[in-house]
Amino acid sequence: MPKAIFDKLAGALPKNLKVASRDLSPTVTETVVTGLLGVKLLKMTTSVVDGQKGKEITCTVEGKLKGRVQPMVDRFLAVVNRLKVIGTVDGKLVHNLYNPPMPSPAATRPFERKLRSLALGYVLPATATLSVTPACPCKCIHCSADRFITRQAKPLTTEELASVVDQALDLGVCTLIFTGGEPMARPDLYDQIARADKTRCHVMIFTCGAFLNEENVRRLKDAGLGSMNVSIDSDRPEEHDEFRRRPGTFQQAIDGAKLARRLGIMVGVSTYATHENITSGRLEHLVQIARDEGFHEITIFDCVPTGKFLRRPELILGRKDIMKVRELADRFNADAAAFGVTAQAKANAPDGGGCFGAFSQFYMTCYGDIDPCDFNPVTFGNVREKPLAEIWKTMVSHPEFSKHAMSCRMQSMRYRRLYIDPLAEEETLPVSIARLPGDGTILAKNQVAAK
Repeated sequence: MPKAIFDKLAGALPKNLKVASRDLSPTVTETVVTGLLGVKLLKMTTSVVDGQKGKEITCTVEGKLKGRVQPMVDRFLAVVNRLKVIGTVDGKLVHNLYNPPMPSPAATRPFERKLRSLALGYVLPATATLSVTPACPCKCIHCSADRFITRQAKPLTTEELASVVDQALDLGVCTLIFTGGEPMARPDLYDQIARADKTRCHVMIFTCGAFLNEENVRRLKDAGLGSMNVSIDSDRPEEHDEFRRRPGTFQQAIDGAKLARRLGIMVGVSTYATHENITSGRLEHLVQIARDEGFHEITIFDCVPTGKFLRRPELILGRKDIMKVRELADRFNADAAAFGVTAQAKANAPDGGGCFGAFSQFYMTCYGDIDPCDFNPVTFGNVREKPLAEIWKTMVSHPEFSKHAMSCRMQSMRYRRLYIDPLAEEETLPVSIARLPGDGTILAKNQVAAK
């Protein structure tokens, strides 16, 4: 089919094209794209099959759009079938804890996102990271959310948060992450997880583990939680507890994670790489602990200067450290254990996905401010004042964020000079992007109001 015709069809997607997926069996999902009057334009059947190296994903494509869509599908399969399978859910393959198991209706949502992005002429988000509370039993010395906490606003109500979730799914999100603070400190968290449509999204939480008792874990499981990451800062329990300013937190995290795995929830570790723990071998030791404990995955974030460490750019990893983290991830991912390593050093690199912020992801503070990511303290609007779709379009239309950055902005000295260095220590964060002209200066609030 000529590209002009396909582009015309794609451009009509918001009004005239409909994408619907359903499970034909636990390991087979059918996706149908229809046009005007219900005319079928495309059918995709995604399945788990036995491949040369184990289970893999295959997809057959039929219909008028096949010629245009098949190359897209082939590229996707070439990537996904190189990934390590770290587990299964009802026969579906799990490659990491951030994406829906495959095949499933939720796992085909990126295809719909791609078509809608083509139609609209700008990219739509795949992941929403939503802070739901400022409350937390820990007082971490490195808290990335600390400077977002204020007494000048109240967290979103149950109804407001539910509306944001609905708007996010309508926008294209297929991975919904609840964080905090400590998300389990919010009483209606279980209800928010339960009401999220699991045919449209995978639900995940980040937790310190303090509230992972049997009653709460069963409630998470019953609500349909897909996965969780438990934060562990050090391979030494006493150091982890010191960083968190809360004795016993390391053991609570380990015990709570074990309970969650026993009850059928996939659990990972969330940690970060520093020059010290890389060169000392202690980061690798923590990875070994996570694997030997039975965790499904460990995520290694770079030590990004944000939150309490916003004024610590010297913490940004050097090239040699980045390469050591990448090598560590590759080595563990190459072995036969059903355990994966997701490293920001790879995921946000030019040969990975680049910077996710304002490209495939957004972050919301517990007060409703929409930022590119949870590390980036600039906001493009508040959901109490504008619809999420409008805020997202404003974000991806901004001169700085309309381009897909091929590495983490918050680790870019250029970006920090233009957008982070102007932020005074006493500023309440996040700061409106309207106050940041992108030349290394910041406007006063009354200057923005006058405009």
